[in-house]
Amino acid sequence: MVNARSADLPDAGGGSGNGIVATTASDGWVVSPASGEQFDERTWFRVTANGTGDTATFKAGDRYPAQRADLGDLDMVLAASDSRFIVIETSRFLQNDGTILVTATDAGTSLTCMTNPKAP
Repeated sequence: MVNARSADLPDAGGGSGNGIVATTASDGWVVSPASGEQFDERTWFRVTANGTGDTATFKAGDRYPAQRADLGDLDMVLAASDSRFIVIETSRFLQNDGTILVTATDAGTSLTCMTNPKAP
């Protein structure tokens, strides 16, 4: 909803609330859009590393619908206890089932995905 504050969102660290910690780094996350929605440029991610730092990788999408998948994966390097926000291009990272894949090199990293609302 536009012009309304969100619910109380806990910090991404530790896997509580909306920050989901990778249980196995190489498995990472398969991020699905909300029911009845699809990812677009209103979607953003927060990646938070624990005390050891990490590299999170947004995996290139499948062809179709990821027309720019040939640009490859996108690596995001995080220092120890670092937190970064990113808005990605769905034409590069969207999988053919409508999901986005993100992996990490450290199982202590957490990922939060949010979508800004559309104006009514």
